[in-house]
Amino acid sequence: MNHSQQTAITVASQIMSRLKIHAGETEIAVAKRILRQLKAHDCHPAFRIIVASGRRAALPHGYATNKKIKKGELVMVDFGALYKGFCSDLTRTFVIGKPRPRQKRIFKIVKTAQRRAIKLVRAGVLCRKVDAAARDYIKDKLFGHCFIHTTGHGVGRKIHQRPKISLHNWRPLESGMVITIEPGIYIKGWGGVRIEDMVLVKPRGYELLTKAPIHLHGSRS
Repeated sequence: MNHSQQTAITVASQIMSRLKIHAGETEIAVAKRILRQLKAHDCHPAFRIIVASGRRAALPHGYATNKKIKKGELVMVDFGALYKGFCSDLTRTFVIGKPRPRQKRIFKIVKTAQRRAIKLVRAGVLCRKVDAAARDYIKDKLFGHCFIHTTGHGVGRKIHQRPKISLHNWRPLESGMVITIEPGIYIKGWGGVRIEDMVLVKPRGYELLTKAPIHLHGSRS
């Protein structure tokens, strides 16, 4: 990881940390606000900004639409900064207003699954073991069929690059790799939760690179 990628990570973390979403505004309005803030930091979006609310949060790639965000809905926000040729990638899921019991339960499962996977990260650990740490926990909670993508991927000059954090990848992690850990649960007709952070692989562990708080609700209303 170099200074340019560190800047991309810091910018995305700061924007996500300060993001406020209000009932009544459209998904596109939120995405445009993120875009303006990226440009204010001399960054471009690393990929098309995802803002998916309500039932649309069940779409892993729910790009922003003209849909109005309603109180009580989940909102999944996924974006990254591109700075001097290097990318970042970060996802948080929020609820507008007070979360309901099922929303809190799903959020807690995903958060715990992510934490379990991150704790395994270090040089020499097989990529499939990191994926399994998140996937097996979600399966144990009976939502395995709702986790429909890999647990993560490398990020650098490309938004998706080696290594793929997948059950099918038997290669070991290498020191210096920058990867995402991003488990999710997606329930058709209800919504979804994904939490994504970037992690640096180190010889004896990891460094959490993205710093945005992980919480289901807060100043959003």
